[in-house]
Amino acid sequence: MKRSALIALLVVIVILLGLFIIGGFIYLQFNQEPYIPDNAYLKIDLSGPLADTAPKHFPAFSSTAISIQDLWYQLARAAVDTRIKGVLLRISYMETGLAKIEEIGHLLKEFSRSKKPVLAFIVAGGLKEYYLASFADKIFMFKGGMLSISGIGAEAVFLKNTLSKLGVQAEIFHIGDYKTASNTFSEDHMTPAHRESMQSLIDDLYRAVIAGIAANRKLDAGEVKKIIDRSPLGQEEYIKAKLIDRLGYEDELHGLSKASYPEVNFKTYAKTSSPKPFSGVKKIAVIFAAGEINMGRSGGQSLLGGEVLGADTLAGQLRQARNNYAVKAVVLRVDSPGGSAVASDIILREAELLAKKKPLVISMSDMAASGGYWISMSAQKILAWPETITGSIGIISGKFVLKGLYDKLGITKEIVKTTEFAGMYSDYKPFSQREKEKVLADMQVIYNEFLRKVAGNRKLAVAEVDQIARGRVWSGQAALDLRLVDGLGGLNEALTEARKLAHIPLAEKVGVRIYPQKKSFWDMLFELADVQAQNPLDVQARLQVYKRFFPALAMPFTINCF
Repeated sequence: MKRSALIALLVVIVILLGLFIIGGFIYLQFNQEPYIPDNAYLKIDLSGPLADTAPKHFPAFSSTAISIQDLWYQLARAAVDTRIKGVLLRISYMETGLAKIEEIGHLLKEFSRSKKPVLAFIVAGGLKEYYLASFADKIFMFKGGMLSISGIGAEAVFLKNTLSKLGVQAEIFHIGDYKTASNTFSEDHMTPAHRESMQSLIDDLYRAVIAGIAANRKLDAGEVKKIIDRSPLGQEEYIKAKLIDRLGYEDELHGLSKASYPEVNFKTYAKTSSPKPFSGVKKIAVIFAAGEINMGRSGGQSLLGGEVLGADTLAGQLRQARNNYAVKAVVLRVDSPGGSAVASDIILREAELLAKKKPLVISMSDMAASGGYWISMSAQKILAWPETITGSIGIISGKFVLKGLYDKLGITKEIVKTTEFAGMYSDYKPFSQREKEKVLADMQVIYNEFLRKVAGNRKLAVAEVDQIARGRVWSGQAALDLRLVDGLGGLNEALTEARKLAHIPLAEKVGVRIYPQKKSFWDMLFELADVQAQNPLDVQARLQVYKRFFPALAMPFTINCF
């Protein structure tokens, strides 16, 4: 071998060896488990957005993203981990619904059954933040912080006048006086039915929170209501009312709790792999279904800003669970305001096929309304929290007429068609009377099918369902009273129900298979490239959906805890 060739070979070997060493070092850095000291408190920083699962798009890799899925699994681990002595919550303003607050609270109560304390430190917040803290054994408040627990309010946005100024006309119809999603675009104020439904809902939520605080703090509910009705108050008044145990600063927590302990960050703890709380040959699948229901794959954001729950993705996960011999039952966790009627029915079909083969239990999160309720109609059991927003059994459909906007921009269109109704969804003209009648007739067919499905699943007469449907939203407690759900509870209660239905003894260990599975950094990086490559067409397709409202099962509004 020539000397130059030998030198080249040696250089290649050295480079490959170097790459192997560097790669091994990187692998160890990413896969080496962090050290967890003995008698450590698991510190969980809860502030900002909190979803059932981490967002499906690439920014979810942010270290601040904690989800219900994370908390459920890691708290179950920490409860049996001898290195973990307790939990320390650091709470500030959170962006989430009250049912998720209830879920976390009960997960903390379950953790406490392992004889490990839970301490809460409130930096600042309102009713939601305080309600979460009330599930802890002790509540400490930042001495310079602000706590305003003055109640619950609901806001509805109306865009009719804005659209009019832009030359846009909303021709959107609804079945059910309480089906108010279209009011956002077609009204400039609340209708009587809209106001009645919203007031009833927030009153239910308020009662549930007051009852929860009273139970957690061992106080009289009437006295708690009096305090909250007078809030915001000074910190000393909250202490006097026994809503807070102590005031102080974060660096004084060791002294405040009369304990000295090391702390381990939640994200750090999540990188460890043992102990495993769920193990066994028999499995229960837990499928998280969060977002606005649309056709296609999950991922990305809808034009209204929420996560997209893709029918193809969720139907595929249900199919996998159905065909997996080791999976003996399924918990479907629903957190959705609804969306496309067609996409919802695709999901329901797969859920029905699954339910014929093995038990299916629904666990409702903050919202399982309209399409979110539709996809729940094949389950043997439906559980919700008192603060869950559910129901909204109704239909909306229609389109936006953009001719006025096109005129302002100097755009003209001409329509050529083969049949009377071929151009009915054109955004260049309003519906004719016959076209409107056809749209309403199609909507009525879907509404009747919705009523039939609910009646069959809930063992009610169709006429009974119609009386409580009509697009109205209900709290989880009201839904239980109306027999729209079977019981109150969250993920752990749903797992217990699934175990019972699958005839798995409580003494027998059972494993859990979670969908969707966590993505690695590299998975998310490659997925980002894929999303970017498809994004222009994806956005265009979704824009067409919002220009033309196919029969939809949707219900958007905002509830605030002031």
